[in-house]
Amino acid sequence: MKYLTLIIILAFNASAQITFSQNPNDFSTKGLEKIEAPTLTSFEQAAQWADLVAIAQVDDIEYKKVRNLNAEGYAYLNIRVAYKGAIHDESIAVVAKGFDDNICYYPDRSNEGERFLVFLKKAPDEKSNVYYGFKPYCQMQILLSDIGQYILRTPIDDNIFPIDSELIEPQNFNDPHAQFDTTLWTSTKRDKYASQYQCEVIESEDTLQRYYHLRYTQGVPIYKIRPLLKLKHMPRITSKQK
Repeated sequence: MKYLTLIIILAFNASAQITFSQNPNDFSTKGLEKIEAPTLTSFEQAAQWADLVAIAQVDDIEYKKVRNLNAEGYAYLNIRVAYKGAIHDESIAVVAKGFDDNICYYPDRSNEGERFLVFLKKAPDEKSNVYYGFKPYCQMQILLSDIGQYILRTPIDDNIFPIDSELIEPQNFNDPHAQFDTTLWTSTKRDKYASQYQCEVIESEDTLQRYYHLRYTQGVPIYKIRPLLKLKHMPRITSKQK
């Protein structure tokens, strides 16, 4: 009987997750186009603005496209470390609509899914676990170090928040998202990006072609970022939250 009960519970949970992640009509984007993106200049200010602050991992996306550009839809994220307005392992949806560069569209899931430090607001006229946000506040890249620590990759996109250089450490990342293919980039674009984001250029070749990858090399351990949020209650990170 115990085994039967367990099977029923697991089947129900799996069904609920599939329904949640495959029905974009369940989430409304109404009113999002009227919301102006904030100008936030510190981690503390972003944490005060946000209803939810967490490290979240991409599980799935459902976006409608126009001419290969995201037009509207939602991303399905899992909370890995909760700082404000969420709990560990909670599932949330992040809705988005529009074509502006700051609209919060997430990359499609690859490998186990990218992790981000997110600052999000509750979506208007929506369920409690549906949010919206704006780049880059909604997706600051988190990478795993070679010793399993969560690291906020630096420089942060657009350098939106000043970070004390003493907090930044060289890193040997053990994360598939720390390295990416730039073979099709021009050498000028590759060198500029590598300089801007402190990347190592990795060259390889076979009998047919030479390949180029960029690899991030530095960041701030997340335990050094938490005090900058200046939130009253912050949960301790454990190995179960990775």
